[in-house]
Amino acid sequence: MHEILTLALVCLALSMDAFAAALARGAQQRTHSALQAVRVGSVFGLSEGLMFLLGWWLAHSVAAYAEAFDHWVALVLLAAIGTLMIREGLRAEPDEVSGDSALPRRNTALGTIITAIATSIDAAAVGVAMALAGTSVWLALAIGLTSFLISGLGFSIGPALGVRFGQRAEIGGGLVLISIGISIFYSDMTGG
Repeated sequence: MHEILTLALVCLALSMDAFAAALARGAQQRTHSALQAVRVGSVFGLSEGLMFLLGWWLAHSVAAYAEAFDHWVALVLLAAIGTLMIREGLRAEPDEVSGDSALPRRNTALGTIITAIATSIDAAAVGVAMALAGTSVWLALAIGLTSFLISGLGFSIGPALGVRFGQRAEIGGGLVLISIGISIFYSDMTGG
């Protein structure tokens, strides 16, 4: 049961930055259709899932060399990513539309793809950490589906809720990732 809860929390935590970005992109629209929300959700979900898969694969490529310190790697990566998510959530200005001034502000397909890739880089690092913790590769599918649903929802409700809620979601996601890193570290150190 503990493992299922941890995996669900990883899926949700990784989806929070996609949610925040999709919410911001949705806030740029006066009206939008369900098809647009599905498209945005698909881009974010695919990006998160593939990046996690890339990190998972990289970790398994070097697993034999990392066995003695894998719990440290998981702790450091998840804590670093979580801290960055919290910092971004705290730093973002309420009137910023995109959440990141370096990202395209217009709701173009290219802008959505670039935003999705930028927000899913942390999924690769989490993929490394989770692979070293012995997690199944199927978690990539769960992360992709969760990100698809949550970012599609974020895009749909963007105009109604605005960017401020997305910032809080990103902070919450960061706190969850830090907690999971501590849990993996504690579990490996205590043998449980």
